[in-house]
Amino acid sequence: MSDEARGETDRLRPVANRVRTPLVDQHATWIAVNPLQGCPKACEYCFLTAVRPEYIATPGESVDALLASPFYAPPRTVALYTWTDVMALPDSRTHLVQLLEEMISRKVPNPVVLITKCSMPGDVVEVINAARARGLTIIVYLSYSGLGRHIERGIRRDATAENFPKLSIAGIPIVHYWRPALPESATNETMQDVLDHVAEYAMCTVAAGLKVEKAALPRLAKFWPELAEKPGVTEAEGVYPRRFWEFIHRTWRRHAHYPVFHTNSCALSYVLRRADSFGIFGTNVCRVRNLCPAEQRFRCTTADAERTAPTSDSVQSALQGRGLAGIAWRLSGDSREVLIDAPVDTRVVAAVTQDLGVRVRVRRNDDDGYWSSGTAGATPVILG
Repeated sequence: MSDEARGETDRLRPVANRVRTPLVDQHATWIAVNPLQGCPKACEYCFLTAVRPEYIATPGESVDALLASPFYAPPRTVALYTWTDVMALPDSRTHLVQLLEEMISRKVPNPVVLITKCSMPGDVVEVINAARARGLTIIVYLSYSGLGRHIERGIRRDATAENFPKLSIAGIPIVHYWRPALPESATNETMQDVLDHVAEYAMCTVAAGLKVEKAALPRLAKFWPELAEKPGVTEAEGVYPRRFWEFIHRTWRRHAHYPVFHTNSCALSYVLRRADSFGIFGTNVCRVRNLCPAEQRFRCTTADAERTAPTSDSVQSALQGRGLAGIAWRLSGDSREVLIDAPVDTRVVAAVTQDLGVRVRVRRNDDDGYWSSGTAGATPVILG
C-alpha cells in the first residue's frame, strides 16, 4: 500500500469488523466482483462507513472467480468494486487498471459497470477509454444527489459534478445514480440543480431512494427521524422523501426527453440497447414510474411480441439449477411471473429472474443479508 493510501486508512476500522461479502456474488441486476472491500470515505448513510479497504484477491484471482461463479453468464453485466469506491485511493485505482487489463487479455465479454462519487483522475479516464477501444464495454455510474459534506463526509460535491463533463467529453457512457434520496437534498433548488446538470451529460438517471439496513436504522434515523417511526423501511425497494418522489415523476417538465428510471435493470437495458430481460416490461413500474424513451419502449415491445413464454419444464429446470428443486411454485396465467410461496434469498431470485427473463415473486428471507430489491418484488416507501 502506498504512503498516501496508508495515511488515509490508518484511522479507519478494519473490514473484519463486518462480515465480508463474497468475492463474486449475484446482486439484483448484475454480478458483483469485490476484490477490494472497505471504503475510506465516511458517508453517514453507507454500511461501509470509514472501513479500512482490504484486498482479498488479485486481478487474476478475481477473473478466475468470476468465470467460475455459478452466477456467471457472458451476456450479464458485471459491477466491479461495489464494496468500496474504487476511485478513492491510488492503490485501488491501480488495482482497477490491472483488473481491466486482465479482463481484456482473458477476453471477458461482459459489460462492466464502475460506480463512484469520487473525482476520476484524467489518467484513469484515459485507461477506461483505452479499454473500451480494445473491446471492453464499460459504463460509469456517477452517484450524485446534491448532499453536503456533513452527510457525505470525504466527498467533494464539486468534484463529483465535474466528472460528468469530463466523462462525456471522453465519450464514456454515464448513468446518473440519484441516491440516496434524503430530506436535506429534497428541495426544489437542489433537485433542479442536480437534474439540470446531469441531463446535459448522462445517458439517463436511476432514482434509487435510500436503502435501509436493519443495523443502520438507528444511525440513519438521527438525520431522518421518520425512518424509525415507519414500519417496512428495511424491507422497501427504497425509501423516498415525498418531495423527491413527486419531483422525480415530473422531470419531463424540465427535460422532456431525458430518461429517468426507477429500475436499474431498465437503465442498463437502455444503455446497452437491449430489451428488458428482468420481467419489468408491462408492469406498473414500466408503465407509470419509468420515464422511458420511445426507442427503448419500441425495443421492449418488439422483443415481447417475439418472446417464448417459459414452460413448466424450463421453470423447474431453472429452479433446480439454483438449488430450489423441491420448492412449490406456480406460473402466473400470463406466464410473466413465477410465484413461490417460500422465503428465498435475493441473489437467488435475481439469478432465476435472469435465467428465465420473467419476474420471480417470493417471500423475503429475513436472514438475507442483501437489501430488498425492486427486481425481486420489493415496493417503495414514501415518507412526508
